[in-house]
Amino acid sequence: MSYLNIIRKHPNFLSYGMLHYFFSSIGQTFLISVSVPFMLTDLDISSGNFSNAYAVATLSSAFLLPLAGKWVDRLSLRLLSLLGGLGLVLASIVMFQVDNLVLLIFGLFLLRFFGQGSMILIGSTAIARFFSSNRGKALSVSSLGLAFAETLTPLLFVWLIAQYGWQTSWLFPIGAVLLVFIPVTQFLILRARKEPDSANEDFTNNDNDFTVKQMFRDPRFYMILPAFAFLPFFITGIFIHQNMLASAKGWTMEWMAACFIGFGIAKVLTSFMGGWLVDKFSAKSVFSFYLIPMALGLLLLLFLDHRLVGVFYMILIGITASLGSLTGVAIWAELYGVKNLGAIKSMVTMMMVVATAIGPIVIGWGFEQSLNYTLMFSIGFILVTSLVGRLGLSQNSFM
Repeated sequence: MSYLNIIRKHPNFLSYGMLHYFFSSIGQTFLISVSVPFMLTDLDISSGNFSNAYAVATLSSAFLLPLAGKWVDRLSLRLLSLLGGLGLVLASIVMFQVDNLVLLIFGLFLLRFFGQGSMILIGSTAIARFFSSNRGKALSVSSLGLAFAETLTPLLFVWLIAQYGWQTSWLFPIGAVLLVFIPVTQFLILRARKEPDSANEDFTNNDNDFTVKQMFRDPRFYMILPAFAFLPFFITGIFIHQNMLASAKGWTMEWMAACFIGFGIAKVLTSFMGGWLVDKFSAKSVFSFYLIPMALGLLLLLFLDHRLVGVFYMILIGITASLGSLTGVAIWAELYGVKNLGAIKSMVTMMMVVATAIGPIVIGWGFEQSLNYTLMFSIGFILVTSLVGRLGLSQNSFM
């Protein structure tokens, strides 16, 4: 089925997924990082202390995600979206009130749990569960929400901070969630039920569906996990410390924010091609090379300092991020089925979020020691883990 036919057939359900991806931006590193320089100044904390606070908040949110995964498998989508939206409202209210490190950690925890964690977990699991033969295309359409957010929201937040200050800027997500996300997602789910050929037409039960315990006993899981974990680990680390990268390269933070346009456009364009590739060749095949564009981007950073390198580097990372987003959902459905997909994906997401918590600490320390050595080690790690993951996926289930 073509992209156009899928969109025509299931516009409400796909829009529902897209909105969850878009509003996950409220808790994503690329948006939070815009406020970091102002947080450091106003709260009088160092980059190291902020990295530690970010790690504590992110790890705490990660360990709660398996609980959220059980909810995703059991509760209605309308209730899940309502709870997730209200959580984002609470998180933004706390960020608006932040005046000390403890409150900052709490606010970051809420942002990470309800934004980066729960929003994408709800949206991606719903799409992956109800689309089978067209899962890749459906995920690529839904993930455009995050790509649009990555393109638009950093520059918007930079403007809001310049006009109103970094804390007052957190009032705007509150209005967006209450006026757009909650009412529209509730409406879309009601409309989706009235669509001809409902969105769950491809849903099938599989007697070979894995439980979380069975997944942990499968050696393939441990062979592909490092390659998946590296993407959120490195992207979170380098995005949260983009001020250090900008300083080392002689770029401004405004230029770094502008480079996110290239990141977002690359994600949008790659999403369509990536969805077709997943449906044509499988997520397991796409996984084999999804980190390579990012490795090329890091090579550019390693050898060149021109400001245009920032654009090309962000484009290449955007390609990898898009392919990672698609394969990071579809591959678990391909390997372990969809019956327990919410629980499985929440457990995997917890590990990915742990990687995002460690990333700022390790990458920040690495940049302080040597930017070039950090980039070289990262490139080498990408090549090794991609090869190991490919070898793992070439094996049949060990169960």
